[in-house]
Amino acid sequence: MERPSLFWRIWPPLPVWKRLDAAVLVVVVYAILVKTIHDLERFAFPKWIGEMAVVNGVLLGVLLGFRNVQAYDRWWEARKLWGQLINDSRNLCLKVATFVRSDSDERRQVGRLVVGFAVALRNHLRGGQPLQTVPGFERETGEPAHVPLHLAERVYAQLLAWRAGGQLTEFDLLLIDPHAKALMDVSGACERIRSSPVPLSYRALLRHGTILYLASAPWFMAGEYGYMTIGVVALLAYFLLGIEMTAEDVEEPFGKDGDDLELTRFCETIRKSAEQILGDLGYGDQALSTIVAPRSR
Repeated sequence: MERPSLFWRIWPPLPVWKRLDAAVLVVVVYAILVKTIHDLERFAFPKWIGEMAVVNGVLLGVLLGFRNVQAYDRWWEARKLWGQLINDSRNLCLKVATFVRSDSDERRQVGRLVVGFAVALRNHLRGGQPLQTVPGFERETGEPAHVPLHLAERVYAQLLAWRAGGQLTEFDLLLIDPHAKALMDVSGACERIRSSPVPLSYRALLRHGTILYLASAPWFMAGEYGYMTIGVVALLAYFLLGIEMTAEDVEEPFGKDGDDLELTRFCETIRKSAEQILGDLGYGDQALSTIVAPRSR
């Protein structure tokens, strides 16, 4: 991996910079307009109002910081779940390779199901795609409504077939079951994060407070700080709006934005691990490019 330049290490790019810069520009134009009107009309506000505006800004910053922590907690929980999926996928493939007394092709089929499950879960969390879009399952004729569930069922079906055929003992099946079960555990937990956003009232209240503060602050500061008001308000807008936009980006960790989890890279990690344990899964270069598409995350 190419190391970033010294400039980017000191000043790393902000994924939300386009929206943030546009919003700050609007606030700066508004502050200039307020300062111009103030100079023409000579509004006079008590000094304590300006001081209260500063205090309100600090309080608002604390609340926005708390919101950012809550958003990061959702992101971090999602990251831990995908880490769990990687670990359980490896353990599932490893125990299948060790315990199952069957030919290599049958064991590799479980590897393809495990990799397919990861890709299907990524697609499912991003809105859903049919089974045929999962590498290795392009020729399937079924159209399951919940593709990850369908693939997890097939993992269990294969394990039970081995058990019925005497290729897997009851004790071995008990050792493998926690890792097979973990597939849908991870899927359900990720669905919970995706379907349970931060409460709307909480987000709306902070957003209203931010907008009202940035709309009122220039009027209170213009007489006290003069043209420095424009720079002060721009700095406040950069951090307050930046925290809000970053929290909005981070709290939905399964998309394709700059702060979202690199789900495709996690799928590729699972694929490499499964192939290392079970051998070539038969994807080839074309299937690999399907999993790791250009500009995909």
